[in-house]
Amino acid sequence: MKIVGLTYYDGQYRMAVKSDSSLLNQGKPFFIPDWSEDIRGNRCTVLRINRLGRSIEPRFAVRYYDAMAMGIDFQAADLLREGKTAEGLAFDGALCVGEWLQPALYRTLPDTMLNETEQVCTIEQTIARISRIMTIRIGDIIYIDAPREAEPVQRENITDYGYEGQNILYCKIK
Repeated sequence: MKIVGLTYYDGQYRMAVKSDSSLLNQGKPFFIPDWSEDIRGNRCTVLRINRLGRSIEPRFAVRYYDAMAMGIDFQAADLLREGKTAEGLAFDGALCVGEWLQPALYRTLPDTMLNETEQVCTIEQTIARISRIMTIRIGDIIYIDAPREAEPVQRENITDYGYEGQNILYCKIK
């Protein structure tokens, strides 16, 4: 399994690959690493890939994912400023993923939660772009950051989004 996506930092989108240990599942706390002075979080849309594919056309991309979730892309901003992209993006727990939802249900969430309309690339364009560079496989995860600067995270903060009685995303910062 690989985790790949479009990360927004320094005013632009960049493709990033995260290690599988970067995945932080729903309900698990995020521990601020002691090696960074400036950890930030950006809300993102997360996709779960359900088919093998390479060089996928945008019009067929909808066939390649079966679930969507809200997430938080954690970034070590101080390392990113130093040009250490891999260290600043791919550390343990760097991607918190909320509850997996069917795409039709996910798209009914309010725009104030999703901010998909602000994204530079649509989901379909993102899948097409990534699949031109690398083969996507069953179980891979693709994420797309919201196009805004990540916000600083602090210990004991809680990110909690619920919709119609269902907990969509919960993450406690420790």
